[in-house]
Amino acid sequence: MALQTRPLHPGFGLEVDTSLVEALTDDALVDELHGLWRDHAVLVFRRQSLTEDELVAFSSRFGKCEIVSRRDILSPYRDEVIYFSTLRYADGRTVGGFAGGEELDWHSDQTFRPDPATGALLYGVEVPKDGGLMYWANQHLAYDRLPEDVKQAIEGRTGVYSYAKRLKNMQPLELKGKLEELKRTTPDVRHPVMMLNAATGRKALYADPSTLVSIEGLSEEENARILPILFETATNPEFVHGHKVMPGDVLMWDNGCTLHRRDSISMEQPRLMKRTTFRLSRAEHCVPH
Repeated sequence: MALQTRPLHPGFGLEVDTSLVEALTDDALVDELHGLWRDHAVLVFRRQSLTEDELVAFSSRFGKCEIVSRRDILSPYRDEVIYFSTLRYADGRTVGGFAGGEELDWHSDQTFRPDPATGALLYGVEVPKDGGLMYWANQHLAYDRLPEDVKQAIEGRTGVYSYAKRLKNMQPLELKGKLEELKRTTPDVRHPVMMLNAATGRKALYADPSTLVSIEGLSEEENARILPILFETATNPEFVHGHKVMPGDVLMWDNGCTLHRRDSISMEQPRLMKRTTFRLSRAEHCVPH
């Protein structure tokens, strides 16, 4: 039987009615899910119940899972799983990363790395009753809306992406007194500002507002004119879907063709999200290289 789906947004995103545990042993189901994900960029699965072994196994059906170097945010059971939460261990340590409740601005994961892993999965184990909505902005739709002169200006161009810019805007306390060290350990990287999905022929804007500082080959005046147009178009409300996360939700998105952000969260409410990140095929996805 064909999968039952419901559109999340007129231009992208699907809610899919299936059990992810079944996908661990059903190749045909995985192939269908992969096709839906490639074409719709965001998939939401409701009412899931997954162990961390199953979470990693499902993610691995779509690409090789990454293990991040920051040990304090990792699961104590599976190194491929990251925790985001408002919880604390008995000794007072925070459980996972981003324990604060501040709003997260628009961004795409790992754009400050030379070789970003663009597949992302987030599993809502404990979810706040209020706040914490997730939003995605489709960058295929954003690219299509760009003025023609801007498309021509960025065609084939490379952007400079800075981790220092992200920390300055999103985690300024982590940057304090560390700018020079950060420039040495995490130097600026370069990626295309427009990418092509070879499987679908669609182009996507890759202009992360949290890290993109300039476009090579453009003058200072041209950058000053074009970058605000890219950032404004990338986050146009017409291309945005907002999702209220419920317990048991599994959210999958493609960082190569979406931006995402999160509303603020009350620290008085428990929250535990489990996350995997994995590498996608350049033959079927927009992957910077």
